[in-house]
Amino acid sequence: MRLWTIQGIEIYEQLVREGVAYCTKPSWGDEEVFMYAYHWMTEQMRKRIGEPPIEGIEYPMWAWYQYDSAKKNKPPRNQNNVPEGLYVYMEIEIPEKDVVLSDFNSWLAPLNQAPLKNWKRIWKKINLHDKIAGRSLDFMEYSQDLRHEIEESWETVFDLDLREKGISCKHKRNRSIQATFWALYPENIVSVEFLERKGDVIKPIKYK
Repeated sequence: MRLWTIQGIEIYEQLVREGVAYCTKPSWGDEEVFMYAYHWMTEQMRKRIGEPPIEGIEYPMWAWYQYDSAKKNKPPRNQNNVPEGLYVYMEIEIPEKDVVLSDFNSWLAPLNQAPLKNWKRIWKKINLHDKIAGRSLDFMEYSQDLRHEIEESWETVFDLDLREKGISCKHKRNRSIQATFWALYPENIVSVEFLERKGDVIKPIKYK
């Protein structure tokens, strides 16, 4: 499966040094609320493709299968969300059995700890919890049953053929689709480009 991934230079250096690269912690977007979603995705990976192949892997690696659509599948090299410093833009080939695909726009629900389907029923329960408490509760303050129901709704992110109002009415070929996998090996690399961001300027560079 052909994918594209943008990683910090430390991932490339790990790949060269150890012959494999993987994540022990998310490199970008490590807010506490996001960490809950990353843990959830990690458990979904275990359920769908099995345990990580190497001890020490705590989180999946992220890549793009379709950045915008099937016709515009490659992400731009000058993405605004990359941090300052050196990073790599890699075209990679990963066996399909080792990849989990999910709808990128629907992924916002786990990131924001919001229900992805059955909104009326779930939000009714959320509002009841908040009313009883006399304030807006955090996700972890909800009952275990309610949290489970919300998390169960997140699994819709993996149903790329679902076309339901309020989730995604787009055909699969017109969606932004992200990919997650456990580890990256030298034989997975198709091409590598090195870039550097300084302020708002991103430019290609030569790297040792």
